Amino acid sequence: MLRLEGFYGQSVDIADDRLYDGEEELWVQARGDVVRVGVSKVGVLLMGGVESAEFFVAVGDALAVGADLVFFETFKAVRYVVSPLAGEITAVNEAVVNDPELFDDDPYGDAWLVEMRPAEDQDLQALLLGPAEYFRALERSEHCAEGSEILIEAKQGSPTCRSVYGGIRGNDPGEGSLSWKSEGADPDDAMRAS
Repeated sequence: MLRLEGFYGQSVDIADDRLYDGEEELWVQARGDVVRVGVSKVGVLLMGGVESAEFFVAVGDALAVGADLVFFETFKAVRYVVSPLAGEITAVNEAVVNDPELFDDDPYGDAWLVEMRPAEDQDLQALLLGPAEYFRALERSEHCAEGSEILIEAKQGSPTCRSVYGGIRGNDPGEGSLSWKSEGADPDDAMRAS
């Protein structure tokens, strides 16, 4: 597991056993002759959480790259997500329709979207990013900055992130999350302390 610190003021885990579509913020994991596709933790954060999901596909459907896959109603807006690969749908995870909180709770496990048998003529390594490439792209994104400085640094165009490989560490109060600020705290104090 790779850990990215300071993305939207939070610690974000990036599973290192799969490939990523950085535009759609999807992950793709090989499982024998099929792949499982899901939304990365970064994708969930950028959407602001998922209120509901509706699939445009069913088992047996053949998809092209860029075909409509799923529709999300989020706490910010609505979002259409397209397929990162061509292939045939072999399973659809209805559990995320019934329990959209899975996206927050387990984005790399129970919150997968579909399984598909990729078209044979595709080079997944060429179409998608490896975990380290995805990690580096996120580090350079405008959303990556330390804690309460995120908006200021992103606007200045010089975001910084600390990256820590491996391990799992909690996000304790005051460590990189604006949501942990106590009532009446002065934002200027937090910026001077960092």
